Amino acid sequence: MMTTRREKRPAVTLACLLLATAGCFADLNQVPQVTVQPSSTVQKLGGTVILGCVVEPPWMNATWRLNGKELNGSDDALGILITRGTLVVTALNNHTVGRYQCVARMPAGAVASVPATVTLASECCSFVLLPRCPLSNSLPFSLSPPGPSHPMSFVFI
Repeated sequence: MMTTRREKRPAVTLACLLLATAGCFADLNQVPQVTVQPSSTVQKLGGTVILGCVVEPPWMNATWRLNGKELNGSDDALGILITRGTLVVTALNNHTVGRYQCVARMPAGAVASVPATVTLASECCSFVLLPRCPLSNSLPFSLSPPGPSHPMSFVFI
């Protein structure tokens, strides 16, 4: 009679079995959806930007892309914090402006939000040109500096 020595199985096997069983209760064929889209915004240099999205099913994790490149969680070098469906740019700069997308992935597929464009606000003035007056050779326009101030009007002759 031949006997075989039984080897001990590591505890990891049991943990894997439990995780696999728990996964059976989730509907892995459910297609992910972005139910709340992030919004485009304009912010000044150094300002804070907060983007949010909501994905379904609710237990699904959302990741983010910046200009098509996956962001692998929070990035201290860029000043980007990611918590669930919320992305925070702590101090907007030239490296953090662009198109952001929220992405939800499952075995059944992945879905991305519409792009939210984060734009750097202009530090200069905005000009509004008005049509030329038919009775004179003057060209009026207004100059509105940034901030809560009153527009100044000029007329060039």
